[in-house]
Amino acid sequence: MQRPANLAHISVEQDWQHTTPYPPLGFAPFFEGALGNGDTFGLYWPIGREGAEPIVVETWHDEWRIQPHFSSLTAFLQAHAAAEDEYVATPSLADDPASPRAAFLAAKEHIAQRNPDEAIALLEAALAIVPEYTDALVLLHGQYVRAGRTDAAVKVAIQAIISPPSFGGPPFKALQWLRTQPVPDGELDPIWRACGQLSFNFGGNKENADYPVLLAAMESYLEHGNYRCASTLMQTYAELMSAETVSFQERYAFEPAAFIARQIAVSARLPQGSRDPAALWLSGMA
Repeated sequence: MQRPANLAHISVEQDWQHTTPYPPLGFAPFFEGALGNGDTFGLYWPIGREGAEPIVVETWHDEWRIQPHFSSLTAFLQAHAAAEDEYVATPSLADDPASPRAAFLAAKEHIAQRNPDEAIALLEAALAIVPEYTDALVLLHGQYVRAGRTDAAVKVAIQAIISPPSFGGPPFKALQWLRTQPVPDGELDPIWRACGQLSFNFGGNKENADYPVLLAAMESYLEHGNYRCASTLMQTYAELMSAETVSFQERYAFEPAAFIARQIAVSARLPQGSRDPAALWLSGMA
């Protein structure tokens, strides 16, 4: 994981351990900007971008959400200094042109004003930084469909389905649309092949057929060496399952600690290395 510039200017929790699915793997909290209500800012390395500097996200713990506010620690520190002990809000694009959340919010405005090309450009820029940004994926999928860009819409729909609920969603429309697309002969993506078996209705039931489908897709990604998609879907599966009852988890043989340990092991096979924040301090970042 790449060391961020200005690391010495924040107080990172160096004893942070990833023991629960939320906040997601790749997150490391720090104390600056916290209001004392349980929400914190933290460094976050997007999946597959562990070799780049982290962005800065905020946890919205009541909603189990992560908001990717700042494109870098430098951008956060500038906003924090300007806030003068007030809440550090989402920056504008003028203040942080690469802010994923600022781009997402601006894209929504462009869509409302019927400027789809501008919206698409902003959403693509946000996703280049945070490929698992579910809210941006869902919004971009709709724009691709309207523009008749079917191949791009398929790819984004699949990415939206496998991306974590902590980053937005749920991807109902993307899933419903993907079901209408004929699966090409020889298609390898397990989500596209099995999308007709998914409902994405979670909670409140004794059983849910989605989980075996997602688990099989995860294993397929691993079998084919697609560790980025596997890591993304593992995070999604863990977050969804952790919202179920303990008895439900037991019926589906989900043991959080063991699953997280496997997540960390799989992430070590990503091209740019492990996503376990505990390894940061062992690699000379402290």
